Amino acid sequence: MDKPANQPKSQDAIIVRLLGGLGNQMFQYAFGRSMSILHGRELKFDLGFYNKQNSKWAQRTYALGNFNTQVQLATKQELKPFQKYLGQNLLSKFLRRISAFFPYSAKSYILENPGQNFAFNARLFKTKLKPKAYFDGFWQTEKYFLDIEDIIRKDFTFKHEPDEANRKMLEQITSANSAAIHIRHGDNATKIAAHHGVLPLEYYYDSIDQLAKLIDNPFFYIFSDDINWAEDNLKLNYPAVFVSHNGEEKHIEDLRLMSACKHHIIGNSTFSWWGAWLGQKPGQKVFAPSRYHMNVNITMNDYYPSHWNIVNV
Repeated sequence: MDKPANQPKSQDAIIVRLLGGLGNQMFQYAFGRSMSILHGRELKFDLGFYNKQNSKWAQRTYALGNFNTQVQLATKQELKPFQKYLGQNLLSKFLRRISAFFPYSAKSYILENPGQNFAFNARLFKTKLKPKAYFDGFWQTEKYFLDIEDIIRKDFTFKHEPDEANRKMLEQITSANSAAIHIRHGDNATKIAAHHGVLPLEYYYDSIDQLAKLIDNPFFYIFSDDINWAEDNLKLNYPAVFVSHNGEEKHIEDLRLMSACKHHIIGNSTFSWWGAWLGQKPGQKVFAPSRYHMNVNITMNDYYPSHWNIVNV
């Protein structure tokens, strides 16, 4: 894995905590990049989450090294003042809770409001920050980085060339009227992730029908964290390929393939959100579910770009 190197200490900095899988990391990176440019600060990251993951959740790895991103790590000394907020003990939970009552200008640790990770918080763009500000959250809306969209797209270009199998599939994808379908099933089909839940197959069939009315000769490429389940359960009346050769170890290649497709039917997954966002092409059609969490009502006001087609679930 390509890991970033520690950089010299700086007095003023935006520090962003990275956590979760690749899609989450990409949102956190894009948010931090935008905030650092807006506030004229160095951008640094805290990767501590990947050393202390809760064993009951799906284990994630740092993956931004697969892109041409600009990643500096915060030093232990820089992170020390914020460690008291990050634990799962009662003191840390208490400190996180009371921090919410202070204005952004009066605190260095800034926690995203619970349940608001899909909502744009414009106050963060208007407030004066402490010299060193630490951001803890998911920040999952393009509204945080639309003003620097060109920079983000450049940063998220792939660092390494694809192998032979993926190069051949890329050629097939670019020569067809290709549409990516992403099904998140594996880690969402567990009791631990019951709040996420699995999208009903009707969502996919409805989206496929709508897309097929808008484009000619669609060719579907199906991606999933449980490709065997997807192949057993999703039945298509169109040419299709279930992409199974990369697996979890090379999920970055699945993202590359998805982003090469002309159209997208995404799942309740930030991974496929980025596949569609990076894959923006003339005439692109994107279909997305009206709900991300099947079993919890969480506002999604700002999660999807305005031109995507939202399918009721």
